[in-house]
Amino acid sequence: MCAQILKKTILIVDNQQREAAALRKQLEFAGFKTQVAHTGTGAISQIAEHPPNVVLLEVSLSDIDALEVVSFIRNDSKNCLIPVLAMSAFPHMKDRSLRGGCNDFFQKPIKVLDIVARIKKALR
Repeated sequence: MCAQILKKTILIVDNQQREAAALRKQLEFAGFKTQVAHTGTGAISQIAEHPPNVVLLEVSLSDIDALEVVSFIRNDSKNCLIPVLAMSAFPHMKDRSLRGGCNDFFQKPIKVLDIVARIKKALR
């Protein structure tokens, strides 16, 4: 993998631990560093302490509305430009996610080659 990718960290936010683990494994195989949070509040803490280069955000979280995570990022002057890529099994969540400040949307199940290409695009 190219050295630019190896330095990039992706925060995966998904309350489904098996899905998060599978996505983590695939992204690490593609050359990215990864962090995982299983709650929105955990994601906010990680973003504040160790800002990632990209956030992959499950829209349906168990503790808070995922758009609160997006709002935290967009209102934080040092992290406001972090790309947020939303993901959901429900296609009707696309419009809500994009209007809420996300940069892109993926419908689950996610195709790894597609998400890697769109992460690279978001990092440009």
